[in-house]
Amino acid sequence: MTKRKRIVAAAAAVGIVSLALSLAYVVLRRAEVDRGVDLELAQSVSADFGARVEELLKPYLKAQPGVRVRVTYRPLAAEEGFAGARGAHLVLRPFEPAEADEVAPLFAADYAVLAYDRSRVAEPPASFPDLVTQALALKAKGDVAYGLALPEETHPLLPFFSDVFWPAAPPREAESTAKEVFTLLGDLRFTYGLSPHACTSDCAARLLAEGQVPFAVLGEWRIPELRRALGERLGVAPLPSLSRGGPPLRSVRRTYGVQRAPALKDGEASAADGVIAYLRGEGQRRVFAALGKLPLSEPPGAQGGVAEAQAPARVEQEGALRAPPVSVGWASVRAMEAALAPLWVEFADGRIGAEGAARALVEKVVGIPSSEGVN
Repeated sequence: MTKRKRIVAAAAAVGIVSLALSLAYVVLRRAEVDRGVDLELAQSVSADFGARVEELLKPYLKAQPGVRVRVTYRPLAAEEGFAGARGAHLVLRPFEPAEADEVAPLFAADYAVLAYDRSRVAEPPASFPDLVTQALALKAKGDVAYGLALPEETHPLLPFFSDVFWPAAPPREAESTAKEVFTLLGDLRFTYGLSPHACTSDCAARLLAEGQVPFAVLGEWRIPELRRALGERLGVAPLPSLSRGGPPLRSVRRTYGVQRAPALKDGEASAADGVIAYLRGEGQRRVFAALGKLPLSEPPGAQGGVAEAQAPARVEQEGALRAPPVSVGWASVRAMEAALAPLWVEFADGRIGAEGAARALVEKVVGIPSSEGVN
């Protein structure tokens, strides 16, 4: 074989190999398309929250038969993001305001509400003095065992102390506010006997469901179980102000959203982007129905150009969010919880009075370097 023929033969062989590789790539890509795309969405809310997320995604996945989403529970993702959910394509987690561009906002959560029994309470009280008046009247008639179920856990108590923890108020003013709060909580428990001792949030929810209290301070995550127990008897309102005509207690809450992993294959990236687009748009309409949470935004417009009527339960729950939120990072919230917890135990046991508890709390808060509160 001449040199020229060898070159031609080699070129032909290279062409055949290139064609074969191209055909193989096309076949593999077609097979990949036919197989569809499998995604993992790691949620960090709770072990049983995954079923609700699956319900939220149903309409989108029905319209996209080539996309499958497996929802898993990865609690570490709440603080660590994708580092706590390795291998996941999407993560549902709390996010800070500065991350809004990276996350598709979904709902507000982890805030405290005043839950009440509509069969005993016509209108929720605007202030705690009003609540005390109603509760004492109901207790005097023998209708209830207690007036207000107040959990021992500190997180539902944070709104009471929001003006102590987060505004840059002079320590003297902060101490006065803290004393007012401790005095109110002490009156509820010791002076009036309206709040049961050693009552956790489980206990508070049970007492309200059983009709033993007309009011309970509870986290919003308790609303679905209370609605199942009480039905239309359940009322939900913002926490009352500390005094008549006083400012509303500020809400301490977190915002949750879905984030896409930064480095994905083409097919996975496209599918994940589709899920994000759905959650930013049409999915927002289904957040309350599927998740039992309040959506952070509504897609513009409505079908047929007519605004959709909102469920009464949602309208009421939205009212519980009308209180202005505390705009701080969750690390600051955790720090304040840690400062309050031991003092609350002492105070609830009667080992320290309102004045001493207030002074000790302000001293602790002042000593927290990362605090955005008293300084």
